[in-house]
Amino acid sequence: MLKGDIYLVDFGKSKDSFSFGKNRPAIIFQTNKLNYAVKEEIYDYFLVIPLSTKNDIVTDEFRVKIKKRDYLQEDSFAVVNSICFLHKKYLQTKLATLDDDEIVQIEKIIKTVFDI
Repeated sequence: MLKGDIYLVDFGKSKDSFSFGKNRPAIIFQTNKLNYAVKEEIYDYFLVIPLSTKNDIVTDEFRVKIKKRDYLQEDSFAVVNSICFLHKKYLQTKLATLDDDEIVQIEKIIKTVFDI
């Protein structure tokens, strides 16, 4: 599991308007040093960015379009303003991997989201 890998994730059932609910793709977006720690069972969490098939005019500036490929069946949007930590037990199947340009786009938006 590497930075930029897209996995199907079980986000559970939506309990309110702030929950993602359901299974949906998400991008692993943390340093590979932490990914290694998860693999070695030293650490249990991944920083992920959920994907949505719907664009949102209000948060459009915080989204990156991800074209369908491999097992990612629909064009999607990385919802960068919804970054969260997730326990490794919720990751299911690897679907695809981002290309370098997509990673750079997301990194730029992360700087905007966190005002850094």
